[in-house]
Amino acid sequence: MVPWVALSYRLPREPSRLRLAVWRRLKRLGAVLLHESLWLLPADASTREALEWMAEEIEEQGGTAYVWDLMSLSQVQDQDIVGRFRADANARYAAILASVRALQRLRGGARRALSTKHKQARRRLATVERALRLAQRRDHFRAPGRQAAEQAIRDAARALDESLAVERSRRSA
Repeated sequence: MVPWVALSYRLPREPSRLRLAVWRRLKRLGAVLLHESLWLLPADASTREALEWMAEEIEEQGGTAYVWDLMSLSQVQDQDIVGRFRADANARYAAILASVRALQRLRGGARRALSTKHKQARRRLATVERALRLAQRRDHFRAPGRQAAEQAIRDAARALDESLAVERSRRSA
């Protein structure tokens, strides 16, 4: 059975930005919404601390929050919850793959202003690499899409380097 840390909270309806900010932070942590305002993360020191900080901030904003450790009641429940974590992570990896494909289309166009296109492609690739690092931190159960996203970024970086080398050799010839 997987040990979990849970956060349950209530915030005042207004201003709604507080609820949105909490939701965004929980998503950034990779938490899964189990039911209404009950969020789960796999239990470890860092996830527990993150949820305790969130609980303090929620209470400072006039809300109530509870953090506790729990175990699911059955193996089926654990599998369901882990499946939700993996599905969320796979969705993030799919978005990263789409970004890499868009980057490859950018690289494939006309040859004009290659150095500018290369710099632009490098900046976009760096952005995608940052998104991958964030997705990896939130991927608590090594979702299947992770390897494909990592490989796509490595391939894109290699292709960018190769295309620049080819174009430089053409120009110097």
